[in-house]
Parts: sequence; C-alpha cells; structure tokens
Amino acid sequence: MSTIFERNLLALSSCDPRLSAQISGVTSSIDTQIILSKSGHPVPVISRNNRDTPLHSRFDPQKEGEKYLKHFEAEGFLVFLGLGAGYQIEPFLKQNEVTQVVIIEKEFSYFKYLLENIDLSALIINPKVRLIVGYSDREVEEFLLKNYLPCFSGNLKTISLASRVNLDRSYFENIIEVIRNVIGKIADDYTVQVNFGRRWFINTIKNLEKAEKTYFRLPSNRKIIITGAGPSLENQIPLIKKKHKDALLIATDTSLLTLLAYDIVPDLTLSIDCQHISYHHFLKGIPDNIPLVLDLASPPLLTRLTDNILFFSSGHPFSQFISNYWRAFPNIDTSGGNVSHAALSLARYLGAEKVYLYGIDFSFPEGKAYSRESYLYPYFRSSESRTKPLESSFFNFIFKDKKVIKEQIKNYIRYTTRPMINYKKRLEEIVNNLEINVIQENSMGIPLDVKHFHTDVNKLPRLISQGPAKTSWKEFLIFFNLELSKLPKPFSPISEYLYHLELYQRDLLMTLFPAASTIGEKLNPKNLKGADLLDETIQWSTNIINQFL
Repeated sequence: MSTIFERNLLALSSCDPRLSAQISGVTSSIDTQIILSKSGHPVPVISRNNRDTPLHSRFDPQKEGEKYLKHFEAEGFLVFLGLGAGYQIEPFLKQNEVTQVVIIEKEFSYFKYLLENIDLSALIINPKVRLIVGYSDREVEEFLLKNYLPCFSGNLKTISLASRVNLDRSYFENIIEVIRNVIGKIADDYTVQVNFGRRWFINTIKNLEKAEKTYFRLPSNRKIIITGAGPSLENQIPLIKKKHKDALLIATDTSLLTLLAYDIVPDLTLSIDCQHISYHHFLKGIPDNIPLVLDLASPPLLTRLTDNILFFSSGHPFSQFISNYWRAFPNIDTSGGNVSHAALSLARYLGAEKVYLYGIDFSFPEGKAYSRESYLYPYFRSSESRTKPLESSFFNFIFKDKKVIKEQIKNYIRYTTRPMINYKKRLEEIVNNLEINVIQENSMGIPLDVKHFHTDVNKLPRLISQGPAKTSWKEFLIFFNLELSKLPKPFSPISEYLYHLELYQRDLLMTLFPAASTIGEKLNPKNLKGADLLDETIQWSTNIINQFL
C-alpha cells in the first residue's frame, strides 16, 4: 500500500468510515493514468474510445483552478460535479462565505485510483467537504434534502469540471436534474418554514399540556372515504351516504360543515393547518362523537373544541423530537402541503386498501371555489353587500392568483392553478408509494393518474393510539431547555459545527431550524447569518419555553 493511499484512506476513514470501507474492496480503474503538468502538478487522464482526456490543464492546473473563482460566486452551498485532482475546488475552501462543499463522483474504481496516486488528504479532512461517490439519483436527492439548510447554508450552486462531466454526461445530467428538483422542493418547504416556523414551535408548546392527557384510539378499516371541500362534493353526497355504510369516513376540516349540512356524520375529522383561519371550519362547533385528529402544531384554539382528540406527529422536527423523547404519537405525512395528502397517509396508517376520494378536485370546476356550506360561504356572507355580492368575493378569491389556468371540459369550464397541480402530483406520489387503490367517482375535478394495486385480504389492520408520556409536559420542557443549554456555542462554518456534534445533539438542534428560517428572513434586523443566527434562535427558543415554565 503506497504512502499516498495510506494517507488518503486514513483521512477518509476519520470523516467517512462508510465510504472508506467501500473503497477498500474495490479494484482501481484501469483506464486512468497520471501525467505531470508543465508546472509539475499531477493531472488525471482518462482513456476512453482510444482518446485520452486530461481533467485539468497540462500546463498549470493550479492557476486554471484559481480561474474558477472568477466565474462562480464563492459563497453558499456548492456542489462540484467531478473531482479530478481537486484544483478547481481548493480555491473555494479558503473562502469564509462558502458554507459547504459537496463533491459528486460516479465510479468507485476511478475514485480509488485518485486516492492511490494523488494526495487529497487535506481536501478530504476539510470539515466543509462531503464526498459522494457512486450514489444513485435517489441517494443524491436524500442527501441534499437532509443536509442543505437554506437559512444557514445560503444559496445552492453547481460547479462542473467539464472535462470529467463530458465523459459520463448522462449520469451527471441526471444528477443536475435531481439537484434542480431538490432546489424546487426545498424552496417550497423553506417558504413554508419562513412563514410558519416560529408558529409551529409556539403552538406545539401550547398543546403539550393537552397532548399529555389524550388517550384516544382510532378505528381501522380496509375501506375508507376521504372528503375534501371541492365543488364536486355537493353532487357526490348520495354516493358518500351509500359508501359510508361499510367504509370509514375521514372528513378534512374544510369539508366538515358541508357534510354536517347534509346530515352526514364523519367517523373522524383531520386538521393540519397551524394558522388560526382553520378555526373557521369549526365555527359551528364539532359534535362530541366525532374524533378530531390534530397536528401537534395545530392552533391551540382547536384543542379547546373537544376532549375527543388524537394528536399526531408530522414532519416538523420539533414534533418528531417530542415523539422520540417524550411521548410516541402516530406519524402522518404532511409533506404534500394539503390536508387531503395527510388524510391519505392517515388512511394507510389505518389499514386502508381501497380509498374513495370525494370533493378533492384540485381545481375550480364551473368557476366554483368550494362546496356550499364550507367555511368560505359564511365568511363571505358576513361581508356581503349590494356593491359586494357573494359572487364577487368568490371571483376575487379564484383570480387572486394571476396565473389561473382555464380549461374547457366538455360542457363546463374548469380553472386551476400551479399550486393545485403540484398538490395533485404529490398526492399521486403518495398513492403510488403507499400502494393504495384510490377511486374518484363522479368528480368534475382533475382526474388522478394513479396505478391499481393488488390488495392483501389477509393483512391485519392497525390500531392507532398514542404511547404513554414519560414525564409531565413541564418536566419535558425543563429537560428540553437544559439540553439546549448544553449545546456547544455555535461557530462558523455551520457545516463544521454540525460535523462535530453528536447525533443526538443534531436531532436537538434540528428542532429549531424552522424557527431559524423565520427569524433569519423576517425578524432579523441585524442581518445575522450562520453561527450568529443559530445562537439567536437558541436564545429565542429558550425564552419562549421559559414563558411557559
């Protein structure tokens, strides 16, 4: 074993034992060689199809690498496509504004050859650097979704080593497309965190006292009905009454008032919105016999409506931490951004094999926004006048999005928006991933593009309930505050700070990231970034908790 390889492998094993173990059992590439440039620096050369391709300048690769700084902004979260000898990467590692560097390579054998012949140990052990070798599209996506934190990392940019990328163009083009999609997903999620991050945290703390005392269990069923408040719901009432005889009915909060107006009592109602406007769905109250399924971050106003409550843990990191370290709650997927998506996750949790969707239109058929008696009707009626009729309020509601899409569907017109189309796509993803048979009957909305799955008649349904609380809610908050106080003082770059934390400490810190997004974008007159922003968020969280203690 060469001294160069030993040095590189030692560096790799100290920061990425998994990758180090993978490399150990691989045969190094036979189509790669090293030449010396005119300046005396090693340059990898890959031979394919009787053609040699040097990955860097044969004259002065270091000087060539420094030119990358002139063409790309040296700040934020940088993804380098292609490693080579790292000349194009090293100049960026010296820039304080660069928060993290991710290097993506396709082949283990080629990467091992580089480790055997070029001293990359300084690059490997740099705390800003993460190496991704041999990852699939899905693994790259999962890595970025987990590690790219906009409020601390800054903008995400890609920088390609063209000579390397051109040799495996299809692989790297797929990676570029994955990165583009990830940026879209994270941007959407980040926008939500900016708007609601602090509210999630505060609402959850306010709900803990109630969450400690709830002990409700949800029934299961192989057939489940989910209702939304789309205009189609009115015409589907007879179908719902017929199906409800042998199927469990989950009403999304928006559809509850409409169902009750038609004398349909759902088996449970689901609400996921943390905003106070969700209270409008329950202005007429909720019958005592209807269980209310709530996100831990739901508005505390809703928890006062009934004692018949089952809390669940969503994707919010604070909720997940609570579920892991205080009291176990059912986990429901709310990543689709709308309550119908969460209802499907709940249906699968309850053992559903066939789900009927009613009033879930992803559109405004015939120019109608919602089914009658849903919350918008009394809301708009309260401000109705001769100069502002009900129809005018609904028209303004539909066309507040300037990019409304108009479709002529047989004998009626249907309007939709890009956010609605995105909700539909995410719903289709969860249907196909969870392998649920979904049926839309007599809908005027946009039809779902979903597969049909074989059902397992022998599969046993599950019973959903909360686990026992390990302590009182106050004792948990005292524990949480104490653990926050034990965290090492944040320092920049954040990637290095996080790297030195234990896994449990990272879990603890993740609970504050949504609130940090709000503080960083909306409540940051000092324009704090990185470690200062994280320190400010820790202090804010501690102060909030102390108010309840």
